[in-house]
Amino acid sequence: MAPGAPIAPRLPACLGRFDAAREPETAGVSWNERHLQCIWADARLRPAALSTTGGRPVRVLDPGAWNGGPGPDFLGAALEIGGEPRRGDVEIHVRPGDWAAHGHSADPAYANVALHVAWFPPAPGETPPDIPLVLLRDAMLDRPGFSFDQIDPAAYPRLARPDLDRPCRDALAGVPPAEVAALLVRAGRQRLARKSRALAAKAERAGSRAAVFYKETLAALGWRPNAAPMRALARALPPEELAAAPDDLSRYALLLGRAGLLPEEGARGCPADWAARVWAAAFRAGASHAADARAGWILAGVRPANHPRVRLAAAAALFRTPDGLLRALEALPRGDAKAWARAAERTFADAARGAEALPPPAAARRGAPLGAERVRAILASVVVPLLASDDADAWRLLDELPGEAIGAPMKEMAFRLLGADHNPALYASRALRTQGLLELWDAYCSASPEACRTCPLVRARL
Repeated sequence: MAPGAPIAPRLPACLGRFDAAREPETAGVSWNERHLQCIWADARLRPAALSTTGGRPVRVLDPGAWNGGPGPDFLGAALEIGGEPRRGDVEIHVRPGDWAAHGHSADPAYANVALHVAWFPPAPGETPPDIPLVLLRDAMLDRPGFSFDQIDPAAYPRLARPDLDRPCRDALAGVPPAEVAALLVRAGRQRLARKSRALAAKAERAGSRAAVFYKETLAALGWRPNAAPMRALARALPPEELAAAPDDLSRYALLLGRAGLLPEEGARGCPADWAARVWAAAFRAGASHAADARAGWILAGVRPANHPRVRLAAAAALFRTPDGLLRALEALPRGDAKAWARAAERTFADAARGAEALPPPAAARRGAPLGAERVRAILASVVVPLLASDDADAWRLLDELPGEAIGAPMKEMAFRLLGADHNPALYASRALRTQGLLELWDAYCSASPEACRTCPLVRARL
């Protein structure tokens, strides 16, 4: 390799589904959808003057948060289209026809897309979705010397993203780390109080804390993409009915049946002998194959450990009785918060034992149905808020609970608040602080991204 030659980054495997595209104007440089995402994310690359294919000018106030998981490429963008403010998600493709090719029209995750961005124009006879469409090609190729080889996709979304001027960051400039941590703790306690009130109200309506714990735990197992279908499944299959099944396999088959996720014949990754055992258990348990429920699940692009067929194996083990797991958690001594956190994680691990034998063998080899980070997320978002309804000191449990996986909203909030070069150790090791990041994101940035200059977080002087 010649000195100074660009190094082609190794893209994540999930990007392998995008065919490399070539344009004569780019001197044979291979590029793909990831490069277009980099252009959209970076204000230094994104054209200042954009317009829809219908001729309406587009102003980008905030490109949105780069979404590393399933769903639209950028979440919560703030735009002006034809002078009208629009908030929503942004989906980016090489060709407009990829919208239909990827099945987005039937996917509820894409219902909030406010802008469709592509490189090439629609093919003859092609009908793009009824969403404003912006084409980047002409604006980018009008730039003297532009080439895709100037873009290093591996450096995005953060390493090459400029530190944008934000008043919240100015307000925190020079503030000692202990004071920043105190801000996150206050926000985390606020989130805990809000979630606790909401769960207490749900428990009162349902007449059962165990029913709420069951529904919220399934939603947390679904992770962000599949939280809604998990809630729907919890409504369709109450914990008492699930626990009445005689064994783990029967409960698992019952969950899959009600979810519409029983394996199809010859389905990839589902060996015939495994599928036969699951179907036989489903028939014994009286599970119907609810094919109409399948449409709500997001399966493409989901990490193997987060696949609903894997997470439902955990649910089958956790809810062998309707309220046994919740009672065990409520009985743990809370005097020593650090000891409580360790004991709570062990309680979940003990309850989930045996779940690893339920999913397809290939899925089981890729990770346990219930990992430590997902347990911590359930403890932080479900268990402690339930305990806090009658324990004013429950927030201390979160302060000793290790942080869950740092998801896209947390990363984006930390970037906006603290800059690209901050030390994640400030928040990553404490669940109360990661919950604080989520609270700030939900209450301020996500709620009103276009009003950054007048953000109440800054007016309140943090």
